[in-house]
Amino acid sequence: MAGDKKPGLLKEISAALGEMFSSNKIDDAERLTLEVLFGALGALARADSIVTSHEAELVNQLMDELQLPIAGRRVAKEAFDRGRQNQLDMKFEISRFLAAYPVGTPEVGKLYDALLRLAAADGRIRPREVEFLEQVTVSLGFTADTLKARLKIIAPST
Repeated sequence: MAGDKKPGLLKEISAALGEMFSSNKIDDAERLTLEVLFGALGALARADSIVTSHEAELVNQLMDELQLPIAGRRVAKEAFDRGRQNQLDMKFEISRFLAAYPVGTPEVGKLYDALLRLAAADGRIRPREVEFLEQVTVSLGFTADTLKARLKIIAPST
């Protein structure tokens, strides 16, 4: 069942973020986006204490779908690893992202969407993932009600 969701999930995330990485080089804004996006994905994947091969595979496929150049892949992988190894201060990461992309901008929405989709990728969102999402939701300028409504849509049994 979860395997059936991968292509749609990746297609949605890459469609939302792909236009940001269209050249062979990455600039400072793209680096920031990769570091925060993949760092947050790593932290979310670790939230339930286990980073599954399914989650790692999704992240690798996302890099493929975004057609990241080698430098971009390196930045994304390093950020994901820092996130999954609990080596990130998510409040700091989000604050530097918001300094470049203020609350309400499309980039903030795309980051939030990517996190929600990863959380729901296996069809089930675990309590520690919900806790992580609750913190990120508020930090990104969304309300707790927004998270509740989105979770009902993407994972009705949560």
